[in-house]
Amino acid sequence: MPSNAKEDFVVEHDGEKYNIGKFLRFHPGGRNTLAALEGKDIAQKLRQYEHSDSALYLMKEYKLRRDARGADDLEKLVDWNKPMLKQVGKLGARYSEWVQSPVDRKLRLFESDFVEKMTVTPWYLIPIIWIPLDVLLLYKGYSDTKQYFEDTYLPPWVLFCFASGFLLWTLLEYSIHRWLFHLHPPDTSPRLITFHFLMHGLHHKVPFDESRLLIPPAPAAIVVVILYCLFYSILPLWMMHYFVAGILAGYVVYDLTHFYLHYGSPRPNTFFYHMKRYHNHHHFTEPDNGYGISCDIWDRVFRTQIYLKKLKFSLRW
Repeated sequence: MPSNAKEDFVVEHDGEKYNIGKFLRFHPGGRNTLAALEGKDIAQKLRQYEHSDSALYLMKEYKLRRDARGADDLEKLVDWNKPMLKQVGKLGARYSEWVQSPVDRKLRLFESDFVEKMTVTPWYLIPIIWIPLDVLLLYKGYSDTKQYFEDTYLPPWVLFCFASGFLLWTLLEYSIHRWLFHLHPPDTSPRLITFHFLMHGLHHKVPFDESRLLIPPAPAAIVVVILYCLFYSILPLWMMHYFVAGILAGYVVYDLTHFYLHYGSPRPNTFFYHMKRYHNHHHFTEPDNGYGISCDIWDRVFRTQIYLKKLKFSLRW
């Protein structure tokens, strides 16, 4: 879970000092790869491991001389003391470069406090809101199924429909992430730029803001209703409830997995350990690959897989 504990860890680079203590738990290479570098110059290590431009840009956030980010600082294009949603559309041709240059800050979207609160989601709201609805869908499916099948036929059909819905979610997750969230908006359309930022761009801009990691209940509810109506029109009632329950369960797993990949510390040689490394590479190295969050199966199918290097040691976050 997110922690507010502060930790000093000062390093040097090009004559400047940086306190990266706050970043240690988010470092894609784990905090143990940095353990021996405290108080030392890290220029050689940065060259040795070929850090991306976005990683080097993020490093500026931790410079101890806060007035020395430089004339090329993209953050001068916006005012971080004001709501961001009204500003991003004006970035035009600079938007793509700006949004792919991460910072470690809190982001405010709206002027209204009420509307702003509707856009932030603590992780525990996801199971509180959606698991009871999932149980209700399963119960409705069970009630409808009793009209069509004997009890002996119930378990296989339930498992098939639920599993099919769950699998479909993984494809929806991949498709939405790749072809909607990572669709590059035209420079001449402030509205599409703003829409892109609201949907996903903000997550790449402030990847460590825990309140922006999860989909708020209101927009998620709209998607659930659309999917419910869609499958209501094409599937038998009993099958539809199990199918949608599987999709909803997949969504819950996705959202909580996404949060855990950012803030969790998975053990080496586990599925989540692999996916945390995988998602970190998506953020800081290959934003145009690695669209899977809860799994990488569709990245393999559509050839957008990120190939992780085999390490001589295990990472610790």
